[in-house]
Amino acid sequence: MSDTPSATRRISPLSRRQRTGIIALAVPNLEEPYFAELTTLLARGAEARGLSILIQQTEGDHQREIDVANGVGLPETDGLIHIPRSLTVGDLTRRTDPGPLVLLGEHIAVSPFTHVSIDNRRTADLATAHLADAGCRRVAFLGPRVSRPSDAADQRFAGYRDAVSRLGLADDPELIVSVDAFTSEEGAAALGRLHSSGVAYDGVVCSNDSVAFGVLAALHERGRAVPSDVAVIGIDNVHAAQFSVPALSSVAPDDHGIVEAAFTELERQMAARPGADVPVRHIVVDATVIARASTAR
Repeated sequence: MSDTPSATRRISPLSRRQRTGIIALAVPNLEEPYFAELTTLLARGAEARGLSILIQQTEGDHQREIDVANGVGLPETDGLIHIPRSLTVGDLTRRTDPGPLVLLGEHIAVSPFTHVSIDNRRTADLATAHLADAGCRRVAFLGPRVSRPSDAADQRFAGYRDAVSRLGLADDPELIVSVDAFTSEEGAAALGRLHSSGVAYDGVVCSNDSVAFGVLAALHERGRAVPSDVAVIGIDNVHAAQFSVPALSSVAPDDHGIVEAAFTELERQMAARPGADVPVRHIVVDATVIARASTAR
């Protein structure tokens, strides 16, 4: 995990006020397994620190994300952990409740606010390289998001492109299929479009594990054996990846590192004396390929 303090950008905490013992968490969607599992880890991290966590599901809606950042409709809290999808730096600098704040994810990559992120570009590079090591030469990527843009999708697509170029894999635009959302339904539909196009492929990098689960089902329906015909890898390493058929290889971010960094940074702001300047930090956690049966050629 890298920790890069900013020498120039600083944040000023609110004057000390009575602690509530409550932390707010803004999360886009708990139907997505990765967010649900990360939320569970954050809730456990809060409990271990004697805190309660108030979960707000935003669906990535811009106004809802602003409202949570401003504490609208929420009880008083000691701080906020926010996973934004449409929030801007301008929104945050105009907060009407500028208490302790830690951002999670890459949506706001550069700002005068502390944030903890996964290197999504590197995760997809690692996934693509793993398929190349398994002998794949025509690796598809599912999927960029066009109709509903996503910072994570953009970074993961860039990482795939990095690996394709560096490793001399097939550079064929027909191997790239977009999705509207990171869901199993979208994964199955995207694999159907890839298969129907007639393009040859021997590996699939999926933008997350949910997409990969749909891909595994769609390949089975079409009589394509995994991994002998097509190797498949996801990103996020959700719990269910161990139990898919075949078990899904995935790139696992250091989720425990995310939780530890988020609370360390939030508590650092909460503990700062009134009027103190607290250095802004950008923390990037590591990721590791977890190889399972779906790539075991």
